[in-house]
This record gives sequence, C-alpha cells and structure tokens, in this order.
Amino acid sequence: MKSLIATALISVAAAAAVTACSTAEPIDINQTSLEKTSPFETPTPQAYDMGAGLYRETQLGAPAMIPHDISSMKVTADNNPCMMCHGNAEKIGAAKVKGQPTSMPETHWKKTDGKLVMQATRHECTLCHAPQANVEPLVPTVQ
Repeated sequence: MKSLIATALISVAAAAAVTACSTAEPIDINQTSLEKTSPFETPTPQAYDMGAGLYRETQLGAPAMIPHDISSMKVTADNNPCMMCHGNAEKIGAAKVKGQPTSMPETHWKKTDGKLVMQATRHECTLCHAPQANVEPLVPTVQ
C-alpha cells in the first residue's frame, strides 16, 4: 500500500514538473542560436557564367578549378564537351590568358599512332576539377 501511494505521488510530481516546464509557444531557434542565419536554410553560392575567367588560382599542384557553369554539360566516355574548348593539343604549355580556354596539360595526353589523344582515364574531368562559385575563399591561397 505504501509503494502504491509513493508511486502515485511520484507520478503526480513528475506530471507537475513536465507541465511547469512546458511553454505555450515553441522556442524560436533563431533567438537561441549564435548563427546569423537559420540552420534550416541552405546557402547556395552563385555559379560563374560561361567566360567569367579565373576567379583565383588554386594551390600549387592542385587541379585547376572550372571557372564557368557546367550544369548543362553531360560528360560520358564517348562524349566529352570539355574537349571542344580544352582539347587543343597545340596549346599544351601555352601561357594562360584570362577569358581564353587553356589546353589540358601534357599529363592528360598520350601518343597513339603518332598522334596525341586524351588518355582514357582522363575523360571524367569533374573527378578532379570542381566548378568554382562566386564566393570568397574560406582560406587564403598560398602562392
């Protein structure tokens, strides 16, 4: 009998505590967070347009960033639209000119029957090269 009364008292006390802690209005996450934006918003950086040119150089030895939008380009093993602008083997090693496409580096080519052709393992450009967006770098580039 004593344990039944003790259990009832504990249950009433727990219910009173829960009722006392609850609020009529939900807590606004934006007032309790130190962030300047809502955690439920996903910022989407604006991609560069075609022909925007290099925004910044990458780290030494890192793959170059793609300075234009590639969302409409579908790269497959049989069709690589990147080669239309960057597949000029005559410009290998030429100086970079802002606004002009640069040729793929010599490491991306191989000689077959006396002609330079793209290596089969290099057809998927976005495995190494990422499109850049119109945002400031999080970490400064070391030259």
